[in-house]
Amino acid sequence: MQLISVDDLVNHKVLPFDLYSEKGKKIFAAGELLTPGKILQLKYIPNLYIEEIKEDKTSIELDEELLEILEELPDTGEESKSQEEDKTKEAEKPRFLRDYGNLPLLQKVQTEIKDKYKNMMDSFTEEGAKDTSVCFDIRDSIIEEIIPEVSRIFYKSQLKVYGDYNYAHGINVAMLSALLAHKMKFSEQAVKDITLAAMLHDIGKTEIPDSVLNKSTLTNSELRLIELHTKLGYKIIKNDLGLSENIAKVALQHHEKPDGSGYPYGISGKLISTEAYIISVCNEYDKLTSGRGEIRVKNSKEAVKHLLETGSKNFQTDVLYTFTYMTNYNDITPLQLDLYK
Repeated sequence: MQLISVDDLVNHKVLPFDLYSEKGKKIFAAGELLTPGKILQLKYIPNLYIEEIKEDKTSIELDEELLEILEELPDTGEESKSQEEDKTKEAEKPRFLRDYGNLPLLQKVQTEIKDKYKNMMDSFTEEGAKDTSVCFDIRDSIIEEIIPEVSRIFYKSQLKVYGDYNYAHGINVAMLSALLAHKMKFSEQAVKDITLAAMLHDIGKTEIPDSVLNKSTLTNSELRLIELHTKLGYKIIKNDLGLSENIAKVALQHHEKPDGSGYPYGISGKLISTEAYIISVCNEYDKLTSGRGEIRVKNSKEAVKHLLETGSKNFQTDVLYTFTYMTNYNDITPLQLDLYK
């Protein structure tokens, strides 16, 4: 059993797990409303426990039905319509927008980083040992060449590369997360770990066919298969890449939410790492401004507005507010291309 405090529960409207006394007696069941009266009652119980959440390689059992789906689904190898549209937009983008908001140094570094990242991700889909040296090289480029420009970074668009979403997204989340961790005054090593974790947060998707990832409408089974990428990512980072538990845990937890409504475990509050909270908000912002979010937004301002509207239900408050104010959220994104055609 795992000890938990009342402070870890006060932000929840619904209890996300069974709650036990020190003697193992169930006090409240998962799904019960946490009313002020119940919270007061819990304050008088010396020790509270939940079933221990194990996240090592032996405890993560992948659903057999989903593994069968993974093996049976055809991988056509064809580019999706959205990928083709990405390339068309990049080629047709007016020079004004291509250059907007990016410092010359950042443009050069980001292009080099994106090329390295693409080669790395392509190599990770192959069988055999995976070379982690490129991961560290990309991480160091972000920290050593982009973070020093932080005083000159005014727009969030300066921390965004464009092109094929499958390759741009990981870099965008890594750059945003590095700056956010820096703004939150994390230690130098912590910023490095967060940058690396952000870069690899979706690596589990390399085990899922493109024919599923690029579909606009998913069946329930396909949706569950995509959600499996968090567990797959944890295993790849921990077992195949040999990186630390903290970095692997981000891949596992970046879709968990403070109120317990996320996946894969439905954990909440302080059970979710701060690193995962940082990557979560940067991940959602880049999806929204890339036209890949659950809702459609016209620009960065609308994207940030949506993040704030979902608030503490989806994001840790301090992380969300620091992200909101770390740069100007009124700047232009490629989602406004139609205005300049």
